[in-house]
Amino acid sequence: MKTIRYEFITEEIVEIEISDEWGEKLKSVKREQWKLDKREERHSGNFANLDGKEEYFADLKDDPSAMIEEERYRDYKADHERRIAKAFSELSVSQQDLLKALYEDGMSKQEYAYSIGVSTSAISHRLKPSEKN
Repeated sequence: MKTIRYEFITEEIVEIEISDEWGEKLKSVKREQWKLDKREERHSGNFANLDGKEEYFADLKDDPSAMIEEERYRDYKADHERRIAKAFSELSVSQQDLLKALYEDGMSKQEYAYSIGVSTSAISHRLKPSEKN
């Protein structure tokens, strides 16, 4: 089991436990997001060290290298989004609802359990990977 800790802007701290399998999936998603963020970072210019040397920055609109790099970035981002959507679509509707509530909406297991009328232990059980024969 892994514990995930969320600190909200309201300074509220919520910790939830997830199975190792879900922990690895979340780690993989975070790794892909980090790669995507780094890629976006490389596309943004840093003008702190210009010192009046703006002439070194040509308009990249028609630059073939920039166009190729932008196309690669779009392909990478689209592939990343497809893989995440595919993995998410392989989950049951109830698993999707659970993950959306916990990770997108920031609900605790207790809040989600109450909202659908089940026990917190039932939610903990649903977070565990299922056994396949």
